[in-house]
Amino acid sequence: MKQTQKSNKAFLYSGLGMLLVAFAAKWTGAPAYCFWTLLGVAILLKTLFLISVFQTKGFRPGLWLYLILTGVALILISMPFKTLIPVPALYKTLFYSAISLKAGGLILMLCSRKKKMSHR
Repeated sequence: MKQTQKSNKAFLYSGLGMLLVAFAAKWTGAPAYCFWTLLGVAILLKTLFLISVFQTKGFRPGLWLYLILTGVALILISMPFKTLIPVPALYKTLFYSAISLKAGGLILMLCSRKKKMSHR
């Protein structure tokens, strides 16, 4: 395994682990600054993962990745409509659209990988 792939996986799994810790802190009643700090670090690590993946030579993103990234963007866009400018209908529309896009991207990713595996 190349060093680049190892660092990519380190960013991904560290970001996901930090996200899990952030939500565990929130669910256990930790102060809000703990959750937001951990969430910020998780987002930073996942952003570093995406940047390193896009810089990998020969990487060509598929439709599944674009769907997942669009879903992430919609979730980030929907957040202010829940807390800062409460518009429940808009928040729910954006949030559930994001979940649908991310689920669709995940399904496409799994199908494309299954297709690649069967052609080997």
